[in-house]
Amino acid sequence: MAESHHELTLPIQNAHFIWYCSWTSILSAIVAYSRPTTTRLAFIPASVFTTSILYWRNPIRNSWRRKLDIAVVFSGVSYQSYHVYTQYSTPLIRQSYTALIGMCASCYLLSDYFMKRGRLWNATYAHASIHIIANVANIMVYKGEQTSKQSQMK
Repeated sequence: MAESHHELTLPIQNAHFIWYCSWTSILSAIVAYSRPTTTRLAFIPASVFTTSILYWRNPIRNSWRRKLDIAVVFSGVSYQSYHVYTQYSTPLIRQSYTALIGMCASCYLLSDYFMKRGRLWNATYAHASIHIIANVANIMVYKGEQTSKQSQMK
């Protein structure tokens, strides 16, 4: 059976669950913006929030919104990872961030695994976990940057 150009990635009720989890990026953006050492990073979770809610409100598989969301997430993780490894981060922040982003990648693979087996709610929960874990990683970096920078100033 050929894939329709308008085929949904997930049924709407599943997609809306992920849509709601996407709002956690707002908290990350606020925390980043509120700290002088991470204000310049606030655009990352803000951009992810924007493209995520745009996509998950009507998740058409082969849409420009999906491609944009994936590109923004990949770019944001790349930029922030560069920051984490080249700026003020402590070894503990670097290791914790890497572990959490690794967990996100595992959740993505797990979501794909469940999708291919028709276990849509399991796939939904695995994908929603990416949003939650990634924002925990973001907030840890943003709060840790402030602490790390203050320690270096003493």
